[in-house]
Amino acid sequence: MAEVALSRGARMADQHFHEDQRPVIEFNHHSREYRDHWREVSRDNLTRCPVAWTEEHGGFWLVSGYAPLTQAIRDDAAFSSYHDPTGDVNGYQGIMIPPFPRYPIPIELDPPEFFTYRRLLNPHFSPESSKNWEPYVRATTADILDRVCAAGEMDLVLDLANPVPASVTLKLLGLPLDDWAEFAATIHEMTYTTPGTAEFARAATGMGRITETVRRTVDERRVEPADDLISHLVRATVDGAPVDDDRLHSMITLVLAGGVDTTTSLLANALYWLHRHPRQRQRLIDDPALIPTAADEFLRYFAPVQMLARTATRDVVLGGQEIRAGERVMLSFAAANQDPEVFSDPDTLDLARFPNRHVAFGAGIHRCLGAHLARVEFCVILEEVLARIPDYQVDESAAKRYPSIAAANGYITMPATFTPSRPGRIPHPGKSEI
Repeated sequence: MAEVALSRGARMADQHFHEDQRPVIEFNHHSREYRDHWREVSRDNLTRCPVAWTEEHGGFWLVSGYAPLTQAIRDDAAFSSYHDPTGDVNGYQGIMIPPFPRYPIPIELDPPEFFTYRRLLNPHFSPESSKNWEPYVRATTADILDRVCAAGEMDLVLDLANPVPASVTLKLLGLPLDDWAEFAATIHEMTYTTPGTAEFARAATGMGRITETVRRTVDERRVEPADDLISHLVRATVDGAPVDDDRLHSMITLVLAGGVDTTTSLLANALYWLHRHPRQRQRLIDDPALIPTAADEFLRYFAPVQMLARTATRDVVLGGQEIRAGERVMLSFAAANQDPEVFSDPDTLDLARFPNRHVAFGAGIHRCLGAHLARVEFCVILEEVLARIPDYQVDESAAKRYPSIAAANGYITMPATFTPSRPGRIPHPGKSEI
């Protein structure tokens, strides 16, 4: 299997080393080959060279090992997230390779500026705040299942895993819930298409429409505040002054981008795997208390966000390799989550794995803002699915994966069938508005 994986995108180049002795691999995270064989490719990179150079997309270092990855992601002085698209400051290109025109803040800021804006968002995504969303997530999920249960069929992505996180995100922000479908579809496309393609351009046009909705809502909240995140940000100050409009809109866009798609990807992979492993599905049906532990294992195993990039601010040694100032560095969470030095039997998905020090949410100051809320959404939705449609079967021939998983490892669509039942769930607190 290792040799097959090498021929599919992780093969060491014939020369093996540049003149400066850096190890070279062939690796293109936007390719269809990587999408179809990412576990094999990641495993081989991890085994052969945990820190290696590739010439793809202008050249960058790929960090696959758990130890060098966690070292880099926690060293913000040496590995910058900053994005300077105009070249006025330092020319750094942010967290994506190839770079997006500009990713929302504060994810592409460095300390101390990063903390100024992250602190404005943190209270709304704390463990306690996230837990408070459970009744809404449960009611929304149950209402959706009520609508489809009699038909005995649904699309697990388009009818459930997509709309529930989208609804939560829009409601949290205070954006119109009627727009969830357009928001979700556009952010999906932005996530899995490659910058520079026609598909990406179409999604960017859709993001323009979303931006206008955000601007209109911000203006409305300035006149009439509500109990939502946008109202909080409108009232917030930085150095005694209101938040700059461009940065205000950028923070809102970050919440949208992170909240609408990544949980959807995690749910889709988990539901598909449980379809393929009925005994393990029954284990969770019999013991729902295991679902939170299983959530961490699904995160480790599938790594919905496969990798993010940094720029070296100075010459630095990482994993035995000399990285030069200004060089791009890609941190592969997908590979680090398979590192056998950290995870016993890493190729096995163990629903009861504990402890589980995965890096699917990243690490350090840039650890995923919505990690706690994503866990609430995932656990509640999966619990409801296993209680209401426990015998669902995915139509594997119709399930469609993202064409690229460079930004997120997910599915576009996943039709499924199940034994029809009558609506009439046990009422839960909270109100659904889908």
